[in-house]
Amino acid sequence: MVLALALLLSVSLVLYLAEQRQQQQQRQVAETASNFTYALQQELSRELSAAHALAAFVRQQDGDISQFNQFARKLFPYYKNVTAFSLAPGGSVAAVYPLSDNQNLLGYEILTDPQQAAAAKASIASNTINVTGPYQLKQGGEGVIGRLAIYSDPAQQVWWGLVNVTLRLADLNSLARLDSMQQQGLQFRLTRLSSDHSAPELIRQSDTEIFKQPLIQSIALGDTNWQLQLVPKSGWSNKLILYRQLALAMLFSVMLAALVAQLIQTRIHKYQLETLVSQRTAALHTELQRQKSFISASNTGSWEFKQQTNQLYGGFEYYAQLGYNQAEFANNQPNNLHECWTNLIHPADKAQACAIFQQYLQHSEPDSIYENTFRMRHADGGWRWILSRGKSLLDEHGWKTGLSVGIHLDITARKEAELQLQLLARIFEQSSEGVLITNAEQKIVMVNNAFSKISGYSAAEVMGKNPKILASGRQDKSFYSNMWQAIASQGSWQGEIWNRRKDGTPYPEWLSVSQITDEHQLVSHYVALFSDISQYKEDEAQIKFLANYDPLTQLPNRSLLVDRTEQALMHAKRNSQPFAMLLMDLDRFKQINETLGHEMGDELLIQVAKRLRKLCRAEDTLCRLGGDEFVLVLPEADANSAAHLAERMLPLILQPYYLDDHELNLSMSIGIAMYPEDGQKFHQLYKHADIAMYRAKESGRNRYSFFTADMQQFHTRNLLLENALRRAIDRNQLSLVYQPQYSLVDQQLFGFEALLRWHHDDFGQVSPAEFIPLAERSGLIVAIGEWVIITALQQLAQWHNSGYRQLNMAINLSSIQFRQENLQQFVYNAIEFSGVPANCVELEITESAMAEQPEKAIALITGLRASGLNIAIDDFGTGYSSLSYLKRFALTKLKIDQSFVRDLLKNSQDKAIVRAIINMAANLGLKTIAEGVETEQQRDLLIQLGCDEIQGYYYSKPLPAGQASEFIQQQLQSNT
Repeated sequence: MVLALALLLSVSLVLYLAEQRQQQQQRQVAETASNFTYALQQELSRELSAAHALAAFVRQQDGDISQFNQFARKLFPYYKNVTAFSLAPGGSVAAVYPLSDNQNLLGYEILTDPQQAAAAKASIASNTINVTGPYQLKQGGEGVIGRLAIYSDPAQQVWWGLVNVTLRLADLNSLARLDSMQQQGLQFRLTRLSSDHSAPELIRQSDTEIFKQPLIQSIALGDTNWQLQLVPKSGWSNKLILYRQLALAMLFSVMLAALVAQLIQTRIHKYQLETLVSQRTAALHTELQRQKSFISASNTGSWEFKQQTNQLYGGFEYYAQLGYNQAEFANNQPNNLHECWTNLIHPADKAQACAIFQQYLQHSEPDSIYENTFRMRHADGGWRWILSRGKSLLDEHGWKTGLSVGIHLDITARKEAELQLQLLARIFEQSSEGVLITNAEQKIVMVNNAFSKISGYSAAEVMGKNPKILASGRQDKSFYSNMWQAIASQGSWQGEIWNRRKDGTPYPEWLSVSQITDEHQLVSHYVALFSDISQYKEDEAQIKFLANYDPLTQLPNRSLLVDRTEQALMHAKRNSQPFAMLLMDLDRFKQINETLGHEMGDELLIQVAKRLRKLCRAEDTLCRLGGDEFVLVLPEADANSAAHLAERMLPLILQPYYLDDHELNLSMSIGIAMYPEDGQKFHQLYKHADIAMYRAKESGRNRYSFFTADMQQFHTRNLLLENALRRAIDRNQLSLVYQPQYSLVDQQLFGFEALLRWHHDDFGQVSPAEFIPLAERSGLIVAIGEWVIITALQQLAQWHNSGYRQLNMAINLSSIQFRQENLQQFVYNAIEFSGVPANCVELEITESAMAEQPEKAIALITGLRASGLNIAIDDFGTGYSSLSYLKRFALTKLKIDQSFVRDLLKNSQDKAIVRAIINMAANLGLKTIAEGVETEQQRDLLIQLGCDEIQGYYYSKPLPAGQASEFIQQQLQSNT
């Protein structure tokens, strides 16, 4: 019985140990397969990452591959196992690097090659790197090809072509491990799985045929899968060893029977066995502590995840690497550590990290390795990059047990270093400043894109050469000697220097040179940063020009005029010589500018400047101060010389100007101030010349005038009046008087003309003939005119409200008011506010105002008439009258100027003019009104000539509002 039981136990033990040995062997083989898979994936991923760099190059160049060789030459040294880079626009290889040994690739049609077409099309469809092969390469040898499709417009899915990265299998370090597996007693077969489920493509296998039941490891490469099969040469079980063990078991059973008899000796051995167990337990504890030390020293945190309960457990280091205490963390966080894990992940990484983990748990192969990279929040509030790796534990049948174990590795430093290197590389290549790096022997070892853009040299053309090839020859040896002395003593130098481009053109640059030392403080490199400052130099010259010259006419401006005048003043004072300043202003230039446009006005100014230049001596200074104002400084010139020059200028300016099919006539007014009698400083001479110029304009334009003391008094009064006029409205100094207007048909009062008056406390009653031109020149006429319209309409409204609704109101508009864009709207609003009917309001406009811009005047008058207002031409016959335009104006009345009425009884010409005006108005359907009627005889003659209405002292002088109201009452009473 004892023997049978012993046999049963011993055989069972032998079989159990054989199974454990087989499982251990399978785990070792699985670990070998996983290590090989990881090494192969890392190596291929690293080498094939060049495809992304090449794709980025093609997109950056918008599909232009002319710079491919230069780019590939820089990229190629970083990928030691790559045989060739190639670009295939439309599937046809058009560029390859290196060209030597790879020339037969050019023109190769990938999509028509039966061997590679399917894989290439799969790469286009997947839009990821597709690894195909092995192939017999066109350039010789066996290899694999990584392909990546490029889309010139990813949004529109516009396919550009393929990027190809070729690797020889013989060059892959990871494949060399397969040979070492064979030396370890393993048989292997490495194949590529086809996407169409056809027979796998053999990549490499061991010398002998592989046994049954191989361990299979899937290898994911982009959207391509490889498969590794491994099995020991002797299989998973050795029957000879098993038989020997069974024989020993039987022998052991026999011996066990004998051992039973030796119970006493067994008890002695029990103590020895307990001692041995204790020793082994201590050894296991030591080994466990040793493994924990390894984990702690490697800054690795271990974790376990139970899928059934969704529970995650972490070791001490798991928490420590994130700055947490394991016990404190457990007390302050939810019991579910998996929930804590997801909460600690960076928001930008959370979705992908959780998805990858769940994908591994639910859909991965049993022996596959879990790997993920994400950021986790540290206790200090920062973020740490974590590399998480793990594996699902399997049962004896190779099924997942639901328990996964793994580690967390802090790779923050590595990630930050990678990002910093990427940033530095981008800065180097994308910097707008040129960068040139030499070794200690001053041989160029590196340049960036900006260097090539500025200098015209490609990197290949300057590599290994001395930077002297850029020298322009404008700096002598002493300059460079001082520069290198500064670099040697101070470590750096910067300054402006002239260099020469590849095409031979010199250019200025701002250069900064620094020396770089190694750990032994020996110079290892020199770094030069430079920027092309040609544009800066041009801008600087342009700024200097603009500071002193008028960009339109190229004449000196005010700044240079002041400087030249001061020099002329010093010269004149030193030599007791006179000199003259002429200030010239074009007459009615603003009208031309507004009518024909500013471009035409600018061209006119240029031609005027050219004409004036012809009359200038070399020592004279002709300047443009802006607008249509020019100044000429004449050194060593007396009054006669200045007058003689002005007399030559006036007819020269009067000559016609031809601009774009326009013939223009222009005149000029000139003011002259003399040194020393009119001033001994620039501002005095300029001011007095300006006063004289305005006197010339007031005297009829197209003439010159010398400054006199009387002009100063006149100018001073005008300035004082202008300043006072600016405050006249606020101080209630303005008022309106109203002159009655009568109908000659029934001799009845039908309205008034509003006339402006100004009474100043110091100046007294100022004549409208004096202050209205001032208001027009200063622009105050707009505000004053609006006040007149509002006040006159308010007065008319009072009379209407008093029952005198038959009365009309005539209001004068200045030419400046007439040009205001908002005039029509303002008048409409004022009438609406006052409440008077629009047909009771008449606006009087001068001929000259309408003649300046006839088309605009027609549109404005038409709009005013459409609102119901009446429009009269004031002072008709005194200005430019065009019948062709007159009949187009929507007028209601012509006003005969008092200059024709005054001598109507004495002067036959005035009578003829008045008759002509009345007849013309009648023919055009217009009424006429004569102003300045002072006698009964004038009235009667106007009745005979057919005039419709009159106003003047014959009936009444202009009356203040109160007296006008009394006048109305008297007239109405007399009529009744």
